[in-house]
Amino acid sequence: MISPVTLLALALSTQAITVSDCGKGVSAFTLGPMSVTPSTPVAGDNITLLYQYTVPAGMVVTDGTSKYSVTYNFIPFSPTIEPLCKNIPCPLSSGTYTNSSTTTWPSGLSGTLTSQIAWQDQNSKPLLCISISGKVSASQR
Repeated sequence: MISPVTLLALALSTQAITVSDCGKGVSAFTLGPMSVTPSTPVAGDNITLLYQYTVPAGMVVTDGTSKYSVTYNFIPFSPTIEPLCKNIPCPLSSGTYTNSSTTTWPSGLSGTLTSQIAWQDQNSKPLLCISISGKVSASQR
C-alpha cells in the first residue's frame, strides 16, 4: 500500500506544480489558497502542501474518509483510504482551517504525476478535492 506521504511526494515535480480544486462544484467545503513549496522541488527537498478550507455554517463533520490517489505516467495506482479523523481533528465544525503535509521528494522518477486528495463525510458527501500535478525528471540533483 502506498502511504499518503508517498502519494504527496509522487505528485510533486521538478517543473512548475499545479494545485487545483477538483471538487467540480459538489464539495461541501470551500477551498481557499493552496500552494506547494518549493514550487520546483528536486530530489531530497522537503516539500510542503499548504491548503485552506472553509466548513460552512451549521455543518459538523464527526467522521469520514480521506482518499489519496496517484497516477504516474497516466497509470493509476490503487488509492489509499484512511479515516478522515486520522489526519484532522474531529469533530470539525464551521470555520476556516489550514492544513499542511510535508514529505521528502524522492529520486529516480521521470514522467507525469498527478495526485488527488478527496475527503468525504460520515454520510459519503464530498467535502473537498485537491489535485496536484506536474512533471518530474530522473536527472535531479
